[in-house]
Amino acid sequence: MKRKFLWVGLSLLLVATLVLSACAQQTTTSTTTISTTAPASTTTKTSTTVAPPTTTKVSTTTTTAANEPKYGGSMTVLTDQAFADPPSWDIDTSQRGSSTSVWVNPYLEWYGFGDIETYGPRGSNQYSFQLTTYVPDQFLGGQLAQSWEFNTNPISVTFHLRQGIMWTGNQHIGMAARELTATDAAFTGMRLITAPASAPSFTWVKDVIAVDKYTVRWDFNTYNSNWPFYLVYGGNSGVPFCPESANAGGADWKNAVGTGPFILTDYVSGSSATYTKNPNYWGKTTINGKQYQMPFIDSLTYPVIPDASTELAALRTGKIDLWSRVPLSNGDTLKKTSPDLIQTKWISAQVLIFYINRIDSQPLSNLSVRQALMMATDFSTIMKLVWGDGNILGWPVSSGNPSYTPLEKEPASIQALFTYNLTKAKQMLSDAGYPNGFPTTLSYNSADPIQANVASIVASEWAKAGVVVTLQPTDQVALTAIKTARSYKGFLEWSVATANPLTPILYVQGNTLGSTYKAGEPLDIESVATTTQMDPVKRQTQMTQLAQDMLADAGYIPLADPAILNCYWPWLKNYFGEVDSGYHDQVPMISRIWIDQALKKKLGY
Repeated sequence: MKRKFLWVGLSLLLVATLVLSACAQQTTTSTTTISTTAPASTTTKTSTTVAPPTTTKVSTTTTTAANEPKYGGSMTVLTDQAFADPPSWDIDTSQRGSSTSVWVNPYLEWYGFGDIETYGPRGSNQYSFQLTTYVPDQFLGGQLAQSWEFNTNPISVTFHLRQGIMWTGNQHIGMAARELTATDAAFTGMRLITAPASAPSFTWVKDVIAVDKYTVRWDFNTYNSNWPFYLVYGGNSGVPFCPESANAGGADWKNAVGTGPFILTDYVSGSSATYTKNPNYWGKTTINGKQYQMPFIDSLTYPVIPDASTELAALRTGKIDLWSRVPLSNGDTLKKTSPDLIQTKWISAQVLIFYINRIDSQPLSNLSVRQALMMATDFSTIMKLVWGDGNILGWPVSSGNPSYTPLEKEPASIQALFTYNLTKAKQMLSDAGYPNGFPTTLSYNSADPIQANVASIVASEWAKAGVVVTLQPTDQVALTAIKTARSYKGFLEWSVATANPLTPILYVQGNTLGSTYKAGEPLDIESVATTTQMDPVKRQTQMTQLAQDMLADAGYIPLADPAILNCYWPWLKNYFGEVDSGYHDQVPMISRIWIDQALKKKLGY
């Protein structure tokens, strides 16, 4: 059940931080127009007026077969939401839209996605698509929208829909197949920004208008630098939702209607969701110069498996074809029991961080004290003991993001904070007036064994510097309360959204829930300037600098960004190890995979 507890904490944080991103205020009246064009086939490159920054290429294991792709077969994929049933099938009204999005991805599509064919390992290899939940703007391509333009004066985004994309229809609700139009997209947009569950995240949207049959425009009240996440590819975003399905009761899976590569055909609570091939899907892909209709497989299964040992057994025996979030600790065992299973290691972008009350608590308001606590923390040892491997530095920007700076390339002052130096820590505490240390408290989620383990290790390490830590295991409701009231000295919390650098940066804005910063402080001002920067290239540079400034201030102490495994069987062909093309969205990869049935049989499955 460990993974279940972790996801609950991550989901709560994601909801809180994304809601708050809407608070960013407009600071420019520039009339510059930035356009992103995605042509009729997703195999063609996306062009933008903003040149992409330099990115680090990541090598991955490819499984492209020399022989011609074949249609047929089925896949079972263990998703990030496999621990529980879908909270709803209606993404607009779901209380947990980000969770719902994973289940609807096979049959609902977004305006855009991470363009794996153009920029990924199967294309230019500029980007590995191994960064969950977030796609940098320059690597986006069109899905339902063949192009879009962002306008700065007035602020709006205009999407141009592909013509000829068809809703599948649904006999259960008496709906025949018909074409997707801008009226459908506008219906969804207005429904999304007014639904009680989602409206708080869209206060920055003024209106959603169908300009003509294939053009829909989103008008903004204020600028939101996270608009591509919300509107183009993200969880609980502006994904077009079929009006007939909504009116029939979109929360019921039997009423589902989509445009995607699969059709939801069965769902058994506590067991699985089954999706079958959409025979009239619009999407095509090119392999070795030849164009193919997607998807290749006949059916896709998303199982519900709350028990970690059952998940591993299903993977080991070939009942699961692909699982991208296998704990690293299982790697050696899987090599022994399932030597044919392909394993690739990637960075999870889910970081456990300390909130430090630098406003209301002495001596934590002292910068030297906070920095001394960092030096008294053995980050390398904690990473190895708790997670086995990963990046010591993975917050507020995760590796794989163009704004990320590896620890070895950070300024010497930042490197020193992440280097265990008990002698220096003691000296800094003494110079700050605490030669014998001081008492403090550390709260954590009592339901999360990882947090309990980390809290215990940190308390032991800080004790060597004279800092006596009283551990306070607390339930999640109580933790949220002390965070909101800022009645803590220090507590642990998972940061799910380090992949999206705009979310952790909100931690230093004075209007953010539970922030340990006040409005008007230098970091608050710098953060607002970054999140309201409309030019993505300039914003990326600002993010890099702000991340360094946040680390130097030590208002939050991030632990390691853990490494995890992407595991899949070699009979999956035309797969290049990508783990996400949007917000927990593996469907663009799944729809391009074909099954080598002969190899599967040869391996005994």
